[in-house]
Amino acid sequence: MTVETQAPPEDAARALVRSQIYRTLALAFRHPDADNAAALAEVTPALAGASEGRMPEPVREALSDLEAALQGVTLESLQEQYVETFGHVTVPDCPLYETACGMGDPFLQPQTLADLAGFYRAFGLEMAGDARERADHLTVELEFMHYLAYREAYALEHHGEERTAVIRDAERRFLEAHLGRWAPVLARAVSARAEGALGAAARLLERLLAHEVERWGISPAPVVVEGAPLMIPPTDDDPVDEDDDFTGREP
Repeated sequence: MTVETQAPPEDAARALVRSQIYRTLALAFRHPDADNAAALAEVTPALAGASEGRMPEPVREALSDLEAALQGVTLESLQEQYVETFGHVTVPDCPLYETACGMGDPFLQPQTLADLAGFYRAFGLEMAGDARERADHLTVELEFMHYLAYREAYALEHHGEERTAVIRDAERRFLEAHLGRWAPVLARAVSARAEGALGAAARLLERLLAHEVERWGISPAPVVVEGAPLMIPPTDDDPVDEDDDFTGREP
């Protein structure tokens, strides 16, 4: 008989912190409305304490910077900054879609969307029928990593090593094939373009992904197209994301 060892509680706590940072970033990169701005202001301060000893100092510093940037900020100023940075439709040097970032071959776009949908379906998730974003939008990919990290924490406490390994493998592969390839490029572009809360969120995104890439021991291929712009606009106008885009089973 095989006896599964109990995972250290700290492992689950660390996964929960990672989950909440991904959720915070998903909130920060949505088009601001009253609900997600309030949720962002509420969750960020709690993460500062929870991340102590569980995240590296550069990530914790970026969290503190985001918390400070949100102090006293108005919804109107958040909305103005968002539009100035991203525009009403995609700005070529700051696209919020994976398929608009360094993907010059149009045949790769449906392939990328299909691969993303496959990741989501593997965990009982699908795009909501009223979703206003595509599967390759930054906030959707961040929500998925939030979900996976939460599932990792749950598996550590309730399902043991085998199920945990499956979820961790999905996190690693998703970062290597998708989020870890293009989101750091976007983060640097936003950092150069935006100040305030959005700029702080971009720095947090870049530092978190740098930590994640090192943590998983992966080397995502950079999104660079030889002889073409690094970032190109998608073929259709970008709708505004206001709600969570996933539906699916809870763990």
